[in-house]
Amino acid sequence: MENASKALIIAGGVLIAILLLTLFTYLFSKMATGTSKIYDMMEQSEIAEFNQKFLNYKGRNDLTVQDVVTIINLAKDGTDGPNAKASVTVKLDGNPVTSTRALELLSQPAYSEKKYTCQQVTVDTDTLLVKEVQIKTNSP
Repeated sequence: MENASKALIIAGGVLIAILLLTLFTYLFSKMATGTSKIYDMMEQSEIAEFNQKFLNYKGRNDLTVQDVVTIINLAKDGTDGPNAKASVTVKLDGNPVTSTRALELLSQPAYSEKKYTCQQVTVDTDTLLVKEVQIKTNSP
């Protein structure tokens, strides 16, 4: 009889251990799912913040050369900066523009008198990040 009572105590202990392991596994999976959702929301927020920097200029036809240089620098920071996210190409009148060209735009008075239009901001379908900004010089 003594062996039977010890066997029942051991079986009860095993059942309690299994219940505790199941509970911990359930709680761990729920916490992991919640954490994953939070990280996804943070990533979506960062993507929206990055894209909004460029989308602020979309459709505007009153851009100055300083605005164009700002867009070029935003693209450079998005590509090479400390928080680089995407490779963004800025095209002025169909030609890709680099940050060196941005300095040229600022230094020549012919460019400072012109107005520009941000025709299109293209978003990459895979990363959902801006990949190209097209700017056109307005006709006088």
